[in-house]
Amino acid sequence: MYFDDLPVGFTFETGSSTVSLEDIYEFAGKWDPQPFHIDPEAAKSSPYGRIIASGFHTITVAFVLILDSDIWTEASMGSPGMDNIGWIKPVYPGDTLRVTGEVLSAEPSASRPDRGRTRIRYKIYNQSDDQVAEFTGIHLLRRKQV
Repeated sequence: MYFDDLPVGFTFETGSSTVSLEDIYEFAGKWDPQPFHIDPEAAKSSPYGRIIASGFHTITVAFVLILDSDIWTEASMGSPGMDNIGWIKPVYPGDTLRVTGEVLSAEPSASRPDRGRTRIRYKIYNQSDDQVAEFTGIHLLRRKQV
């Protein structure tokens, strides 16, 4: 799909992915080595009571699910960033995540007619349909050739 195929209000849902304990250790060991991500004993005395996934890991899993959904992948020209990143509930080993997306805005470029800027709010849910995180992605997308 291209910029022109994603009007304001367009929604979609991704497939799902289960986050394993091994995944959590591997990601956190390299990118977010806080005790409640990598040390079961320390995690017991944390506010979470056990190992949890890094919020950055959660966002990364969500991003792969979004790419795998192939909604805008073909038209992607990169991204200038994200807004409104929020971690709402912890993600535990064994949780299965899925993502919903809703187009919040779609503005054609005034100076480059081959592209537009689309803002999509992504909400990440676990297997119990509890929202665990969210973020707004800003996408530069190719327009359909006319």
